[in-house]
Amino acid sequence: MLVSQSKSTLACRGASARKAAVLRRLPNTSRCVLVTRSTVTDAVEPSANATGTGSAASISIDEAPAEVRVPWYKKPCLWKELSTVEELEAAISAANSNGKMSVIDFYAGWCACCKSSFPALCRIPTNDFMAQHFNFYKANIEEGNLASYIKKKGVRGIPHVLVFHPDGSDCIGMSGAFKKMEALRKNLDFIARAEKKSFVLDPNGFVINR
Repeated sequence: MLVSQSKSTLACRGASARKAAVLRRLPNTSRCVLVTRSTVTDAVEPSANATGTGSAASISIDEAPAEVRVPWYKKPCLWKELSTVEELEAAISAANSNGKMSVIDFYAGWCACCKSSFPALCRIPTNDFMAQHFNFYKANIEEGNLASYIKKKGVRGIPHVLVFHPDGSDCIGMSGAFKKMEALRKNLDFIARAEKKSFVLDPNGFVINR
């Protein structure tokens, strides 16, 4: 019995020696690393911006970096966000318009068409001429009572852009869809340059004088 145990011990030692010899021949980058619970915690917590002591088991998808979780419509843009009708009316009022006309894009987070047009919309206020003549706002119809507001304005679909005079009165509305981006840019340019600020849309969706 003792002989058997001795042989078993020697066999184990031999296997360990052979394994160690193999590891010594491998480059450092190829050696296996024992992954423990603490190793996972150390690796995950900094990248997940965890603020508590926590553990690997406490890290969830909801704790991913903020930039990953930002919805498309919350990404940085020169269109200022309006959340209520009260905010909207205050923004377009003569007291706050600084003599400029106001442009408001009405959208919803679930609207695929709104999402596709968002990058092109964001570029419009970067034009100096546009920024000189207009204030740019966006309003999520899922918030406040903005959906009721645009229904009263006769809007039946989104994305939709409403333009207001510097005194807050209605000017004109038009589509904010991606396929209409070129028309929207031309329309705003036309509105800014027109001496007579009374407009209608032609059958192709372009602004003309009334």
